[in-house]
Amino acid sequence: MDRRLPPTIGEFLRLLPVLALDAAVVIASFAAALALRFDGDVPSESWSFFYRVAGPIALAYLIGNFFFGIYRTQWKYAGAVDAINIVLSIGTVSIFLFAINAFLDPRHIPLTVTVVAPALMTLAMGGIKFGPRLIASRNPFAGYDAGVRNVLIVGGGHTGQLLAREFIHNRRWQYRPVGFIDDDRRLRGVRMHSITVLGDRFDIPEICAKKRVDLIALAIPSAGGQVMRDIVGICQKTKVPLRTVPALRDIVRNEAAAAELREVTADDLLGREQVEIDAEMCAAAIRGKSVLITGAAGFIASELARQVHEFRPEALHLVDVNETGLYDLERDIAPDEARSDVKIWLCDVSDRGQVEATFEQARPDIVFHAAAYKHIPVMEEHPHAALRANVAGTLNVCLAAAKAGAQKVVFVSTDKAVNPDNVYGATKRIGELIVTAMGQAGSEAQVQTSGSETTFAAVRFGNVMGSRGSVVPLFLRQIEKGGPVLLTDPETTRFQMAVEEAAALVIQAASFASQGQIYILDMGEPLKTADLAEKMIRLKGLEPGRDIQVVYTGLRPGEKLHEELVGPHEKLLHTHHKKIMLVQGNPAVARDEFVAKIEELASHPPRARDEVAARLSVLARIDLRDTGAPVEAQTEVAFDPGP
Repeated sequence: MDRRLPPTIGEFLRLLPVLALDAAVVIASFAAALALRFDGDVPSESWSFFYRVAGPIALAYLIGNFFFGIYRTQWKYAGAVDAINIVLSIGTVSIFLFAINAFLDPRHIPLTVTVVAPALMTLAMGGIKFGPRLIASRNPFAGYDAGVRNVLIVGGGHTGQLLAREFIHNRRWQYRPVGFIDDDRRLRGVRMHSITVLGDRFDIPEICAKKRVDLIALAIPSAGGQVMRDIVGICQKTKVPLRTVPALRDIVRNEAAAAELREVTADDLLGREQVEIDAEMCAAAIRGKSVLITGAAGFIASELARQVHEFRPEALHLVDVNETGLYDLERDIAPDEARSDVKIWLCDVSDRGQVEATFEQARPDIVFHAAAYKHIPVMEEHPHAALRANVAGTLNVCLAAAKAGAQKVVFVSTDKAVNPDNVYGATKRIGELIVTAMGQAGSEAQVQTSGSETTFAAVRFGNVMGSRGSVVPLFLRQIEKGGPVLLTDPETTRFQMAVEEAAALVIQAASFASQGQIYILDMGEPLKTADLAEKMIRLKGLEPGRDIQVVYTGLRPGEKLHEELVGPHEKLLHTHHKKIMLVQGNPAVARDEFVAKIEELASHPPRARDEVAARLSVLARIDLRDTGAPVEAQTEVAFDPGP
């Protein structure tokens, strides 16, 4: 038999000591106010009257406390709002009692008493309730175990203050904040939670030595990429372990607590602000539609598929030749096998028959074409494969989409398509030309598509952190093996962005893309690859050149020292989104002629590898040709077979 009291009775019994203490405070405050009013010589009739009304007065204030939630407050975490509630509770009841007392005749308790008593009551009651917290705040270093670690918090803003407060009031973390670092000179010497702002970023080494800092905590989620890299570089010189707060999205999703410091990653070094998209516009473009994604098992396309699925399309078709990748992605997106909105298709985009059959059955409304071979050195060695997958495959997808009546095709391009110096870049530039050419009207291709009004567009962006072949996972593998870390050139720069950001902006661009347009994602400032590698080595607690050797191998065939996002003949215009720009000056290429040249090259490719690469280079620049010079003549000029 359960002998426990009902929750309401149990809570009331637990409150009895608190209620008794508050009632005593009320009575003592009025008694003290009476004594003050009469200089200690209180008339007997006033004492007699007070004895009779003390109980009702105390009850009135307790009721006020209940009404303003005073007894539902966790005073360990109370703040300014809770202090205001105490003032409102006491003030409201006091006004009510003052009004009653004003009409009493005779008046045994002077009106001044009903003013002074609430003031005394506020001080006493507030002090009792806030006392434990005030004592802890006044001595933030008390109560730690012997193994406590001294923490220097970089960032005196909202995040830094929350972190310090969590460390002070939750001792299980065993982090003792010894100071703040902030570049705002107005904060120098200011105390927050009894912790002083000791200096700016350049003072970190001196402060670490002076305060015997065991850990540096970065609490600057809004810092830009260059600022973040500078601060990390300064912190690494101290040899003190470096940690950072979890990402905001992890805290919101309850995947991490604010004080669960984690290691700084390469993504943190980007320092890119969280991208915001117009979710309503994206949802309106995707919800209830049939969406098809080629190359879906790839790094970028798989994230694109996850985000598209969040907007609840009627059907999501995942196309790739990677069976295992598709199977895993399907299980990840739709783990419930009963769901039928996700369908996988084993299809090679270079096979026009397979592509047409897939599109005929899927009948997509929106197509994201991301399927492509992407490794520059591999494509330099195998231009035939690049021709089949990246060029013929893109043409096959565009023609099949138009024939199936798709509303929109979005081609995922790259910064390598600007002034391409390699096979991969040339094939991606050809893909952009296909998109702009397919957007033209009145051609044989349109007749073949039964009057389809498919919108074709392209989205161009740079490297994605963590993607297959990107420098970040490559550097991590080399560091874990003990080195060396291989770099091409100390001055090499690359544009970098997070995969979540890239996928979100591609969807946003698709929501308002118009016919034949090329869009560019704002990649921020280019990042020096050598600096990134050095900081990644130091983040592992190792020293470049001592623990991990850095070797420069020189630029590989087709690689650029600095990537470009905009060509010399292109200008940028603003769009609906601040991080998506529209390219002005799109190439003018006759669709029928261009399609014919691609099909001729794909069906009868030269046997020589170098000649295929040269022909692709010419096709990639067909929009810049001299109208008097035939493509064949340009091929001879562009290609020098050498000895």
